[in-house]
Amino acid sequence: MTLLLDLIAVLSADSPNPLALPEYRQIELYSKRKALTFAAPEASHGVPLDRIAGVCRAFMVLDAVLASRNQSVEGMASWQWYLELPRTTQTDRMVAELYRVLRVARTVAFDPQSVIEMQNGVVKIKGIVNKVVLILDVSSAGLMLLESAVAYYLDALRQPYPAAYVESLLAQYFHDIVDEIRRYSDEGRSLYQFRAQPALNRHFRFDCDNPKVRLDSEFLEIEIGAAQRNPALYPIDFFVTLGDVLHIIPVEALTDGRLPLAELDRWRARTADGTTLPANFRPRFGRDIAAVNQPMT
Repeated sequence: MTLLLDLIAVLSADSPNPLALPEYRQIELYSKRKALTFAAPEASHGVPLDRIAGVCRAFMVLDAVLASRNQSVEGMASWQWYLELPRTTQTDRMVAELYRVLRVARTVAFDPQSVIEMQNGVVKIKGIVNKVVLILDVSSAGLMLLESAVAYYLDALRQPYPAAYVESLLAQYFHDIVDEIRRYSDEGRSLYQFRAQPALNRHFRFDCDNPKVRLDSEFLEIEIGAAQRNPALYPIDFFVTLGDVLHIIPVEALTDGRLPLAELDRWRARTADGTTLPANFRPRFGRDIAAVNQPMT
């Protein structure tokens, strides 16, 4: 119960906004002091509470977003709700599996009879809830990736990146999450596996808004300098405008710098007018315009 109360305290107080919580300060009204007694410090349980709180928060936000799309699931048990989630696209299926894993963490974390402990660098989340064995043995890095994957997906809902781009990047997150899970159990069997096509570097990306492109009858070719041809070192996103349509093409989608025209539409940006990027993209492409005949300093 102590761990649960600690988790609740972290969830309630860990806000990016300033909170108006009580401030406690000592005041001495009398010259004669009275010594209070205090309990001995509790032994550290070693559980990364911030990571547990993070995945619980991620589950609750994801659950709210998914429920807002389908009001008919109100009051439905969470496993049945998982089974009812849409699976039209690969992204839908991955989001359903993220929900499934997060559901185990959140259900066990808030069950007073369940156990969360740290053993040999693995966070062991286990309990029997409604006669179902729920187990998630995962590294702390895995918990961080779970929270990050949800944050990426939810942010992508408002971004201009093509659906194929989001799918590929989310698949890389899910692949890395599964690698961090040591043991898993819920009402179903093992977790599903997804293969990213193409596999995008999720760690960092380079933006290129002025690529040199050539078109022929079958391919779009992007000129890439010799120093930047390794996509592992230079995972570049090319912002290519053709006519009145903007495309965001990851370098991993190219073969020898070329993309079949039949695949071009997969990388069409999701914007209101087909071209205009959101205002918050402007600082990412800022350039100083050099004044003619003016000193550099």
